[in-house]
Amino acid sequence: MDEQRTIQKATNENEAPDAETGSGLSRRNFLKGAGIGALSVAGAAGVGAFAGCAPQAATTTTGDAGASGTAAASDLALSPAGASYPWPAEPPEIAEADIESEVDCDVVVVGLGVAGCAAFRSAAEGGAKVVAFEKAATPQQRSSQYAYLNGPHSELWGLQTFSDAELMEIIEGEVKEQNYMVKQDIWVRWARESAEAIEWYCNGVPGFNFEPSPMSMEAPAEGAESEPTPPGIGGGPPADPTTDYSEDRNAYNITLFFSDHQAMLDGQVSTAEGLGAEAYFGHFAEKLIMEGGRCVGAYGRNAETGKYVKANASKGVIMTCGDYFSNEDMVRFFRPDLIENGNGNPWPNFDVEGKPTNTGDGYKLGYWAGASLQQHHAPMTHIMGGTGGINETHGDSMGVMGAAPYLRLNWHGERFMNEDISNVNDEYQVDIQPRRQYLMFFDSKYGEYPELAGLMAASQESIDAAIEAGKCFKGETLDELLDNIQGLDGAAGFDATAKATALKSIQRYNELVAKGTDEDFNKLSKYLKPLESGPFYAQLTGTALCLVVIGGGLESDKEAHVLDLERNIIGGLYAAGNIQGNRFAIKYPFKLGGASHCMAMFYGYIAGQNAAQGV
Repeated sequence: MDEQRTIQKATNENEAPDAETGSGLSRRNFLKGAGIGALSVAGAAGVGAFAGCAPQAATTTTGDAGASGTAAASDLALSPAGASYPWPAEPPEIAEADIESEVDCDVVVVGLGVAGCAAFRSAAEGGAKVVAFEKAATPQQRSSQYAYLNGPHSELWGLQTFSDAELMEIIEGEVKEQNYMVKQDIWVRWARESAEAIEWYCNGVPGFNFEPSPMSMEAPAEGAESEPTPPGIGGGPPADPTTDYSEDRNAYNITLFFSDHQAMLDGQVSTAEGLGAEAYFGHFAEKLIMEGGRCVGAYGRNAETGKYVKANASKGVIMTCGDYFSNEDMVRFFRPDLIENGNGNPWPNFDVEGKPTNTGDGYKLGYWAGASLQQHHAPMTHIMGGTGGINETHGDSMGVMGAAPYLRLNWHGERFMNEDISNVNDEYQVDIQPRRQYLMFFDSKYGEYPELAGLMAASQESIDAAIEAGKCFKGETLDELLDNIQGLDGAAGFDATAKATALKSIQRYNELVAKGTDEDFNKLSKYLKPLESGPFYAQLTGTALCLVVIGGGLESDKEAHVLDLERNIIGGLYAAGNIQGNRFAIKYPFKLGGASHCMAMFYGYIAGQNAAQGV
């Protein structure tokens, strides 16, 4: 099987050369260097933000025609409303002399992430001859959370189950949370059928261990070698049996964690290769082949030679090539608020030329094929308590108290919100506050309020470390605390007027606590806790990182077909993963943690089946 893989521009199967130095940069080394743990990339120091709000990110690229005006406006693609997309109107011309090889197959898969690996295997198991193009050196993955709904292992894995009526009510709530700007049938099919696909996914990995086992959230120590273990289910945080899941802020306990996410993807690819599928790594899909309005193949540029592989697909092409968050021009067009608000980019995956892998390739390919692009894109931003200062001093997005529902005051000293909303909605509140920050206040009795702690069970040691780092502040009295609070990097704290307002706000809050009713913002009474026992603390919180993706993509249906501007099916063209539209809109909902990964896997599975059958 190894000889079937074409891995270009790589020093070995796991390493791709750095774009500037030419040295090998493995994903493992990147994770260790960035300090990214197994479950989250949110703790990476020095992550990038976009120009204009924070230092230019190493993980940010410009597109074909960016703010620098590298292409004339008349040469740019046009949206249905007449706006200029930041890429050329026409696909590149590929001369016959630039084609180094030609392969005939049934199905082409563009991108081998979660969705692509599932599609690759699914189509191969459906009897299709499959070819895949992936611009990185290996299958690409990040954090390992997947939603698991009403599956045969839910009890074993300690997860909730629901009646079908309850499940449909939950799905209705997720669709409503996104203002009904997504396709409910896409969500319903996924909710009812994805557990079966998870079983299929796991069974594609030899030796998969269905028994849950402990899982570390820490990156491997430099030079440390971990003990090899069979891939399986990693134990997540224990569920709180007293949790009221009807509350906005509480996600359902339905999320599983794979202990080795890379092994899950590698297993799908290896299984497909055993059936004759061929993966071309280090190959950039740069043009689809269209005949009579139908997609019949794709060109993949070999990064090593600069020449193209022409893959003719008799049954179709599956687009699984991700989002665009590392393409600043596209972000500026589709979600400029992320640039204005300084939401950082912690993207950890790079292609063989040293550039981020999420640069919106599928948007261009789909546009040139006549696809309709989804409106109202959804960034995966949610507050976790970090300061929001994206630089080497304040690069992490985690705060010592997370987004717990303690009292919040802005830099004017004013209380401005109901603090028990979800952390994704919390992001939209901080975006519109002075400095795009707030202070979260708590006192020495924080350890007596487990209902406020959530996943962030802070210790005094961690609080002291946050104080030392300038992310949290302390005072023996409220007056002293307010005097000690400072902004980031030498910025001023509360002035006299704001301090006086803050003292009044705290006094008012304590009065509401005593009444047991939040008459000002309707916060649940169980989260109303007084500020009365010194020492007192305040956590500085700012805008969040955009965790990995922006949901949007090519308009699609529940069979993973890509749709044209009239919402008709484009023959032979499918989409799954972050390039599949109509799944998420405006904001990413967090009640069903791991929905993005699971939906990517599920619709990759569906796309592979449908493409293999030519339906």
